[in-house]
Amino acid sequence: MSILGRGSEMTNQLTDGESSSASQTDSVVERIRSLIIDLELAPGSRIDERLLLSNYGFGRTPAREAINRLAAEGFVKIAPNRGGTFVRKLDLAEIREIVTAHQLAETVVGNLCRFDDAALVPDLTAIQAEYREKVNQRQYLEITELNQRFHLRMHRTIDNSFIYDFAHSTHRHVRRLNVLLYQLEAADSELHEARFDENLSEHEAIIDAVRRGDRDALRTLCPAHATKTQDRLIQILKTGTVQPFDIDIRTDDLLVPKS
Repeated sequence: MSILGRGSEMTNQLTDGESSSASQTDSVVERIRSLIIDLELAPGSRIDERLLLSNYGFGRTPAREAINRLAAEGFVKIAPNRGGTFVRKLDLAEIREIVTAHQLAETVVGNLCRFDDAALVPDLTAIQAEYREKVNQRQYLEITELNQRFHLRMHRTIDNSFIYDFAHSTHRHVRRLNVLLYQLEAADSELHEARFDENLSEHEAIIDAVRRGDRDALRTLCPAHATKTQDRLIQILKTGTVQPFDIDIRTDDLLVPKS
């Protein structure tokens, strides 16, 4: 049995009442996480429990359990001394950590992705088709979700729960950063179009490398693809101060060493 199946096996052992409660909490976690990733709940903003209950119909207990889960995931900061719960900020220090973790995750998958998974190429191809459709519709939340699925599908072949959990956590935070970058790039329609074309092309190259079983190509393509997130941000910062950042810093301070 794959070690990645252990979580579902444990869930099956829950009582009906526990399973229902867990399902409600999971739904609330997913909804609030999506609001954070899509920037509907802005970085640094206060999360008002009463508004969550009234606006989205969440139950009080699932909402509180969800907030605790999201705090553990690093999306929420509980600060009693500041009088509440806040969406975690996206400052330069935070972004540098996300970018570094992202590059590490993609370096790992480039080195360890297994080519003997017969379903991998068909799965990646199907995800890419959905991704292309959402790109054409400019649906940022769905675009980033499909991008996450694409990369985690490769991570799943490694069959190591510790590596997978690290990659999953990292890609969730990369999603929020990418939504922000897409919104900032949208002011320049030509750049916006070029970025999406570039992402699609790089995904196709990754699929081709997997299809051919070309380890050297994959080792190059995956981390290079992740590095583009850093490059995009630096290009935006060089245009001047942009919201929601208050930038007075050299872009060199953001750079992550490239191997």
